[in-house]
Amino acid sequence: MSRHLRGALALIRINFKEVVQYRSSLVLLALGNGFGLWLLFWLWGALFASNPGRAGLSFQSALLHVAVAQTLFVVVQSYTDWGFARQIRSGAVATYLTQPLALPVRYFALACGRVAVHALAHIPVFLLFAWWAGLAPADTHWLLALPSLLLAFVLIFCVDFTIGLAGFMAADLWGITASKDALLLFLGGAYLPIAFFPEAVRTVMHWLPFAHFYQTPVAYLTGESSAGLPLLQQALWCVAFLGLVLLASRHVQRKLVVFGA
Repeated sequence: MSRHLRGALALIRINFKEVVQYRSSLVLLALGNGFGLWLLFWLWGALFASNPGRAGLSFQSALLHVAVAQTLFVVVQSYTDWGFARQIRSGAVATYLTQPLALPVRYFALACGRVAVHALAHIPVFLLFAWWAGLAPADTHWLLALPSLLLAFVLIFCVDFTIGLAGFMAADLWGITASKDALLLFLGGAYLPIAFFPEAVRTVMHWLPFAHFYQTPVAYLTGESSAGLPLLQQALWCVAFLGLVLLASRHVQRKLVVFGA
């Protein structure tokens, strides 16, 4: 167990250093995120100009929600699905199967390294934007927000890793990955706060896993929620998704042993 932990920590450090080397790309991504947040300011300003109280939200609270959600999205972009599928096509994944570190643990460690770099690049941009736009959370519930952020990252990784496994069957994952991002952002409350949906739809969405990708951690960060039930639901969905990842990974590896024997 300690050997696996040391191996995972080493991969986190290695990927962190590797991603940091591409400083120009990080700068461009951070500038692009800042420009996107600036566009959100004018878009939501125009939306609330005729009705200052849409869906029971003020302009400031709605803008804070989508700005935090969009920043969370770019921070947790580990590109696990893209990288995994590319290594499947190149055959590099075969060498990883001979190593003692399980595939899900290996790619989770790599994702942690990349996300740490993204956080250092994008969070200052968000803070600068929040200062410029005069945004401030009413009451951030950090004791709930921090574990919720971690659980959201685990959920997103599980989806990305499972889609990456599809690289064993599909030649090109671009359409699948793009559809996945759009679906999670929309149903997860990142593009549009769930408060804008009809009440019946909101009730269903809160019991499905989608809201826990973005809506739950963002609600704790912005002070929209202080209830513990969403965090419990999020944790239960994490357990279910982790079980799905382990089952899918073992199934694929059994096939690889048969065809590669």
